[in-house]
Parts: sequence; C-alpha cells; structure tokens
Amino acid sequence: MRYGAEWIASPRRLAGVMSGTSLDGLDVAVADFWHDGSRERFSLVGWHHVEFPPLLRLRLRRLHEEPCSIAEVAELHWELAVQTAESVRQCCAALGIQPDSLDAIGVHGQTVYHNAARRDERGYGIGLQLGNLSAVAQWLGTTVVGDFRSADLAHGGEGAPLVPLFDWAFLRSEQDSVATLNLGGIANVTILPAACRPEQVRAWDTGPGNLWIDAATELFFGKRCDEGGRIARAGRLVPQLWEALLQIGFVRQPPPKSTGREFFSRSRLQELLQQTLTAAVPAEDVIHTLTRFTAWSVAENLRLFGGSCSRLIVSGGGAYNDFLLELLREEMPTLEVQRSEAYGIPVQAKEALCFAYLAYCTLGGRPGNLPSVTGARRSVVLGVVAAGAGWKV
Repeated sequence: MRYGAEWIASPRRLAGVMSGTSLDGLDVAVADFWHDGSRERFSLVGWHHVEFPPLLRLRLRRLHEEPCSIAEVAELHWELAVQTAESVRQCCAALGIQPDSLDAIGVHGQTVYHNAARRDERGYGIGLQLGNLSAVAQWLGTTVVGDFRSADLAHGGEGAPLVPLFDWAFLRSEQDSVATLNLGGIANVTILPAACRPEQVRAWDTGPGNLWIDAATELFFGKRCDEGGRIARAGRLVPQLWEALLQIGFVRQPPPKSTGREFFSRSRLQELLQQTLTAAVPAEDVIHTLTRFTAWSVAENLRLFGGSCSRLIVSGGGAYNDFLLELLREEMPTLEVQRSEAYGIPVQAKEALCFAYLAYCTLGGRPGNLPSVTGARRSVVLGVVAAGAGWKV
C-alpha cells in the first residue's frame, strides 16, 4: 500500500485509542476522515470505553509513585498491548465491523513518564508511553501508528499537547476566537484565534484537571471520582490549603509548558494536605478546594496567556463534573462554556478521535505537531508505523 498523498486522497476509516493520566481505562473511537474543499471533515462511527482491571490500574499507578524493576515495565508494555487490542475488538464488535477492515489505528499508549523540562545535554526532553505497537498490529491485522510524542521531543519540543492540530482542523471558527479545554487528569487548553492559520494556534497544560480531585476523593471517600461534583458542592474553601495551592508556580509559568503525574503526584498532594489540614477540616471541604483550584488554574492561564476568546469548548472526563463547569463559568463570566458534544464530539471520545486523526496525518505524510504549541524547532511527521498481518507493499 502506498502511503502519503495518494493514501490521504481517499476517505479513510481509522480507530483511535487513548489512555490518559487518570488511569481509568481505554477510550476507543472509530471515525471516517476525508477532504471537503479546503477543510477536512470527520464522521464519528462510534466509540467505546473499557475500564482498566483494578490490578492493572494499581500497577500503572505504582510506576509513577514507587521504584520498580525493568521486568515490570516490560510486562506492562505487553499487558497494555493486550488491553488495547481487546478494547478495539470490543468497539468494532459493537459497531458491527472487523478490526482488519480499518485503514489504520492510532494508539496514544499509556504515558508512564513525561518530563519535557528535564532536558539532556543536547536539549531534549524525556517521555515514555507503554503498549507494544507491533503486537497490536499483528493481533488486529491492520496498520498501527503510535509513539506520537518522540519526534517532537527530538526537535526540542515539549512533546505535548498534541490535540491542538485536531482542534484547529475541526473546531476553529472564521468569525470567533475559540478556546478548547480538555479536563483529563491534567488540564490543557488550545487557543484558536478567528480564521487562524496552524502557526497561530497556541496550547499548553494549565495544571491538574481531575488528577488531584480524584486522588483526594479516593483517599477520603473510597470512590474513584466525585461524580457530578456533588461532594465538592457540599464543601467550603479551606483557606490554608488554598493559599498553598496558589503558590504552585507551574500555573503562572508562561507557555509552552506541559506536565503530568511526575509534578502533580499523589505524594505531593499528600504533603500539601499534611502541611495545611487539621483534623477538624471536613473531607468535602478538601474536595471543594481542589475542584476550585482546577477551575481557577484554567481561568488564570486564560486570563494571563489566552487573549480574547468568546467560547470555551470543554471535553474530557472532567466535563461530567457539573460543579467544576459552574466554577469555570463563575471564574470567566464573559465566556460561553460548552461541552464538545455540541460539536458532535462526545466529551470522553475527543482524545481518541484526535489520535485517529494524527494517525491519518502520519500515513498521509503530513506533520502532526504545531511548533507554536510545543516549542519544537520545526513541524514533523509524528509516530512510528507498525505493520499489521495484512501489510502489503
């Protein structure tokens, strides 16, 4: 099969697979992509979410929090491939299609380390996503594209965020300046000025999204997340904790910037709580304060670096947190806050859709990073291509 301009000239059906910093599981989206004049289009065929087994989720979390052996890393590299292939099979079965009928699959992989600020002597950041691409390609019988971040890191970029190219392709407006917000474990924003060109797009991580909210909810209530923000809504601000959170310098650090569990770790949160809480502080007050911090940190980034936008389009698991969205509207009263579903993009499927689109770009021979976003020296075609069982030259 010839890739490049010839491949991308025809409509293509791809799947995208995303597993994020929340470690909740795998999101799979299947979509058709094609050109329509000067713009690209997509049509969502369907999407599927598969929870990680509790033991796998625990083992992945340990990679961020405890020393572990190379044997365990290698085992998880293969186990995530098994989970990825099975999740794609389940999604395809629900849609009545076969995995080998897909033109390709874009796999983000599970980020177990990302530190763009820790640069080696040549100025390159460091990152690692697990999930064996070749094994997935062989098991599903189709081409798999993954390891999307390394090419950008190799040119001095942050390696993240990568969703902004999808945002530019499908959510930009000719009339209005638009901001998009992904509320995963980490929160990140994309700024799309009216009628912008790709080089005018800006995007960065703002701080924690659900990461610390989920960690505290599990610690105090034994629940995976604060559904709908109901616990936070019942609480009040904890002044000592709030003041400590406001001192976290990453929030006001100018972009380009990216972060992850390495910086906003459970151990760092526990240290903050030990330093600022007394036994008399109700647990729901802690969840309230952390939720308000996520909203404030997003808003503060938009105030400092976002320019003038009229709309904020929200996706990710945090978009289900009604109280968090209320706080965002409170922080930014002049901004219209909408969920991405208003644009045909289910909030939990957006990043999976993005990596299907990035695979589409890779196989079409087109760059997938935006240097204005990542700080890379140039735009590059992203990813590693793994040949499936049906590969033909």
